[in-house]
Amino acid sequence: MSDEYHRDVLEKLTELVRDEFLDGEDEELTATTPLMEWGILKSIETTRLVTYVRTEFGVRVPPAQVTTENFRDLQSIAGLVTALRG
Repeated sequence: MSDEYHRDVLEKLTELVRDEFLDGEDEELTATTPLMEWGILKSIETTRLVTYVRTEFGVRVPPAQVTTENFRDLQSIAGLVTALRG
C-alpha cells in the first residue's frame, strides 16, 4: 500500500487514541509512544481499537496478530493495518 494510506491510518489511529483513550490530552503521544508499556492500551482498549480498525478501514485483525509487537505503538499498528489491507 502507499505511504499516503499508511499516513492516513496513522493519523486516524492517533486521533482515536488521543480522543477516546486519553480524553483529548496528547502532549506526549507520538507515533512511537509505547502504548502497552505506558498502560494506554489494556485489554478493553485493544478490543475497541481492533473493532475500530475493522469498521474504519475494513481490515480484520486476526487474533494471532494481536501481539505486543504489533500493538507496541501507533506506528506498528498502522503498519499492521497497511500490511493486512495489502
